[in-house]
Amino acid sequence: MAQDLSYSQRGGLRRPAGGIAALVLPTVLVVAALGVGFGQGGDMSDVASSILASLVFVLAAPTAWVFAIDFIEAERFTVVFVSILTSFPVWYLLGSAMAGLSDTWSEWLRRYLTFTTIWITANVILIVLIAQLLG
Repeated sequence: MAQDLSYSQRGGLRRPAGGIAALVLPTVLVVAALGVGFGQGGDMSDVASSILASLVFVLAAPTAWVFAIDFIEAERFTVVFVSILTSFPVWYLLGSAMAGLSDTWSEWLRRYLTFTTIWITANVILIVLIAQLLG
């Protein structure tokens, strides 16, 4: 009765490298959002840019939703700092988990792009639904 058991370690990519690579998207989105200077007033085009930058930041920092609760009053710096501090570990863990499941960087990239596409689409749909419900 022969069994095909293998005790060799599964290939996979290095987890820390996958985690660091996963930080690319949120870092780019945060830099883009902060580059616009969300939270500032101005004419209608500035307001539209500010709203778009806030949306981009929420996509990059999923924990920014916590600050939408009415009784939490936080300044802009607090929201940005805490959101980045709590969200980047989530993105890192996601990337490192994907690295453990992937044997090549192209497979990791395919998984990462699939996840980020689903993440962005789901957030946009959620925001549109909330906007429709609130009028």
